[in-house]
Amino acid sequence: MKKLDQILDPKTEDGRSYYLHLREGDMPGYVIIPGSPERTAKIAANWENVRDVAHSRHYISKRGVYQGMEQGTTSTGIGALSAEICLNELKKSGVHTVLRVGTTGCIDPNFENGDLLIPVACIARDGSSECYIDPEFPSFADPVMVMALAEACERLGFRYGLALEYTAGSFYLGQGRPLGDEPDSYWPSWAKDIMPDIEQQGVKVLEMATAGQFIIGYLHGMRIAAVLSVVAARKNNNFAYNNGEEKACLAASEALKILKEWDERGEFGR
Repeated sequence: MKKLDQILDPKTEDGRSYYLHLREGDMPGYVIIPGSPERTAKIAANWENVRDVAHSRHYISKRGVYQGMEQGTTSTGIGALSAEICLNELKKSGVHTVLRVGTTGCIDPNFENGDLLIPVACIARDGSSECYIDPEFPSFADPVMVMALAEACERLGFRYGLALEYTAGSFYLGQGRPLGDEPDSYWPSWAKDIMPDIEQQGVKVLEMATAGQFIIGYLHGMRIAAVLSVVAARKNNNFAYNNGEEKACLAASEALKILKEWDERGEFGR
């Protein structure tokens, strides 16, 4: 039985989780999950008493204090496939609430690079959630976390909006980017139609991780939501960061603080 446990729930030789290298209790209950490992430093720049917890492959974990509240951050790597591992092992370490901070393309001309968008629901084409559930299963953010994110953006004075999101398991063809300029480059009709089709469906943003994270987090019994900074205004053919990452990182920490205050007061049934 012990050997079976090692296969079903692998650990390092010293008993830490296999990929994240975490033990139970290493991270606080509220954790921000960026895709980029470098973004963990931008998140921690808003904290005091920052401590490095673990670093394994592209998974970097830190913890610190934001305005009196213990928070953590663990990078997931690119896409939902890598995040699936992260969410599984964060749950086993005792984390119950996760907030994705990411970047996104936007097809709504009312938003500009550097603005923040909060997905409320997603179309899942991420390539990971299908390993967990039927494709008809909905992908949605925790509604109370969405409210906390909106409240955080209001308090901080950040321009933001709510959005229907499209998650692709591809950065290039799956998001309507041709493979090349040559006449014989692979460019199927379905790829050409992605952008106009999802725009007609009311989608505002598209990226590579959120839908799968929402589904997998939900199935793990975790609360999960996301805040995304616009870096690719697809309608204007403009790519720029415009300090959106920094705003999203700060909004995430502020939202978790608001959420914890609501939790402690027993609001919204928590």
